[in-house]
Amino acid sequence: MTAPALVVSIPLLLGVLLGAFLHIGTGYAVAALLPAWVTCGWCLRRSARTGVVVSAVAGCVAAGVLLGTEAATAAERPSLMAWFTAAAHDGATHVVGELREDAATTVAGTSITLDVREADGEHVAGGVRISVAGGLAIAAAPAWRAGRLLAIDAQLREPLDYRDPGVPSDRARLARQGVILVGSSKSAALVSIRAKGSAVAEAAASLRAWVRAGTADAVGRWSPPSAGVVTAILIGDRTGLAQDDERRLQEAGTYHVIAISGGNIALLTALLVALGRTARLPARPTALASIGVLAFYGYAAGLAPSVLRATVAGMIYLAARAADHRGAALNAIGVAAAFACVTAPLSVLDPGFVLSFGATFAIIVAVRRLSPSRVARKDRPRSRMKRAVTAVVFAAQALGAATICAEIALAPASAFLFGRVSLAGLLLNFAAIPLMSIIQIAGLVAVFLVPLSSSLAGMAGWIAHVCTLGLLRSAALVDVAPWLVIDVPPPALWVVACWYVGWAAILVTRRHVYRWIALALIIAAALPAWSGLPSARKDLVPPPPPGWTRTVVFDVGQGDATLLWPAGARPLLVDAGGVPGSSFDLGRRVTLPAAWAFGVRRLSALVVTHGDPDHIGGAPAILRALAPLEIWEGVPVPTHEPLQRLHASADRAGIPWIARRTGEALTIGSAAIRVLNPPAPDWERPRVRNDDSIVLDVRIGDVAIVLPGDITQAVEPAVAAHFEPAPLVILKAPHHGSAGSSSQRFIDALNPAAVIFSAGRRNPFGHPAPAVVDRYRTAGVRTFSTADDGAVVIDTDGHTAVVWTVSGRREVLTSPLRRADGSGTKVTKDTKATKQE
Repeated sequence: MTAPALVVSIPLLLGVLLGAFLHIGTGYAVAALLPAWVTCGWCLRRSARTGVVVSAVAGCVAAGVLLGTEAATAAERPSLMAWFTAAAHDGATHVVGELREDAATTVAGTSITLDVREADGEHVAGGVRISVAGGLAIAAAPAWRAGRLLAIDAQLREPLDYRDPGVPSDRARLARQGVILVGSSKSAALVSIRAKGSAVAEAAASLRAWVRAGTADAVGRWSPPSAGVVTAILIGDRTGLAQDDERRLQEAGTYHVIAISGGNIALLTALLVALGRTARLPARPTALASIGVLAFYGYAAGLAPSVLRATVAGMIYLAARAADHRGAALNAIGVAAAFACVTAPLSVLDPGFVLSFGATFAIIVAVRRLSPSRVARKDRPRSRMKRAVTAVVFAAQALGAATICAEIALAPASAFLFGRVSLAGLLLNFAAIPLMSIIQIAGLVAVFLVPLSSSLAGMAGWIAHVCTLGLLRSAALVDVAPWLVIDVPPPALWVVACWYVGWAAILVTRRHVYRWIALALIIAAALPAWSGLPSARKDLVPPPPPGWTRTVVFDVGQGDATLLWPAGARPLLVDAGGVPGSSFDLGRRVTLPAAWAFGVRRLSALVVTHGDPDHIGGAPAILRALAPLEIWEGVPVPTHEPLQRLHASADRAGIPWIARRTGEALTIGSAAIRVLNPPAPDWERPRVRNDDSIVLDVRIGDVAIVLPGDITQAVEPAVAAHFEPAPLVILKAPHHGSAGSSSQRFIDALNPAAVIFSAGRRNPFGHPAPAVVDRYRTAGVRTFSTADDGAVVIDTDGHTAVVWTVSGRREVLTSPLRRADGSGTKVTKDTKATKQE
């Protein structure tokens, strides 16, 4: 069956993408739009079908370009941003705005998102996300509902990016979501409710509050984490999910079942139709009433891309039922996509949109070719038991076909967006989807029974809890068979394009020769990406010249992560970064993509200098994805839980832990490495100590690169005593440049030509300390900082070191032994040479 809605939706989607990424001028779009639609009307009058299709496609592309360009411009430069840039003050701002969604409670307080109307009395527009600290905020959060007008005094600031190759811009992501500034408020006492929302907004907020309270009562009595999962399935509120449960479901490929999407909406639609039939209501009024219920439910659930797609598709189905009309299922998907393009153009860039529409489109298009045909009525078995078995087998086969189609469709998208392909979903969906259905039905029943009977509600809640346990425990398959989750560097766009063109050709063409060509195209895309061919990878940084060693100090905010890649060997990663007290997986989101961008696939070693969370927090993701051959540690701390968990993961993977001590020396490729700290411990450490950090002196010819971890002035003399002078020294500043490190004696002993501070912008510790920076500069040392420069890269052949940064700085340091006059280190900056005598 044909789907004319796709003739509109697909060109419209393409146009939105072109407009959002290329920022094509609106004048060009309008100039193309008007002739296209005039031509379409002329062809329609003359019944020129081909002309109508071509001109309609051109007009839809132009309309999409116009929508995408306007939306991207408005998102990047709203009036709030212009006001904030002009105001340029550091004090608190009095903000008045409408809550976009219900307040979300966190461990430290509450997070709210506002569509701002006023800032310090000026009328502006734009989105802000503000964290309100303290227990008072947690208590007040239930009253901060979507649609209500709030006034708040908060410190506002621009979002920060991790400036590493391969790491997507968080600022751009937030801007696409309509959030242009972030901020913090010290207390809920600085927040007041100015006005309630509209009647519809208040009703939707009441529904969400009722569901949260019902699941907390009926399901939470058995398990609060289970209540969080049930709440996510019922209303899309995932704030109650445990971090480990969320991560495991994502890895298992079954996270989609707890996000409101087609399955949830289809089940709700079926329940509404069944209720109408049970009540013996006429089909048409039932369908029309169900459309209203579905629209309100989608609005209450937040209208995320997957919710919007499923809700619109469900409403189209019910409208067709009311009109006694049957059409192609793809028409509903096309209408939903076009609706999203028009109402929220930038939502098409959201991963949820890509995954939801992509999976649904693939299932509808391809599943008919793979799923079994229904048995004709005359051939059905007469036995009721046999009919039941046949129905179950048919459903399992259809589910398997749908899962295969969805996985094929989403594999490159998942790799491109998340750097991961999960094969576990091929197996787990057979359990996850039925369990989700039972959880949704039992959760709904429990919520409705809470006001009527606590015991009956508890029974329904217990069923939802047991099924939730089954859903979560099924995801443990990835722990037993970790090979089912494949971490892969994001593929290049040409790889993704070849994959989809190949599969589309297989579905469309009927000639075997063309299908073989399409299969060859798919293989030509998959093999280079699987084997790690550089041309098949996205955002790959060109390698240094042959024989050169590369060192990269990543921008991981207020933390440490340094890549050391000696020529002729696999790289080492010294620490992996981390965000203390946060659920943000910096290893997965920052350190790993940055390492991939520099071409890393495996590590010879992961060096854990010490167990502080800003050094070790990202290590689990690195352990899973980059499979180091060994892990180096300094002084063990047996009671430190993060180190214990990392030990357990390494043991399961068969990765040995090796203790490194002062005086050890080893050679890896072109690098000679000496350990300058720590000495052998003479007592068992009850906690992690900065001064127990592993300190590495890496020599490549005349060049020494010193990585000192978080040591302080207390052990700097011992480290300096073991250090052998080198013609050219590049130092990563100890302890992020804190005031308690980098003593003058230490600087004099090492005599570095350049120092790199690994510190986060606007960090609360004031790193690097101004006095320390001045101390280095007074000594004639070139200073670099990840806070200002982003990732800092050192390429060296053992005589010359080229230091370049993501921000664009580039300096060349040459060993004095290579100078004919022997006068000192030659420094070349921006093609202009200066000298330090």
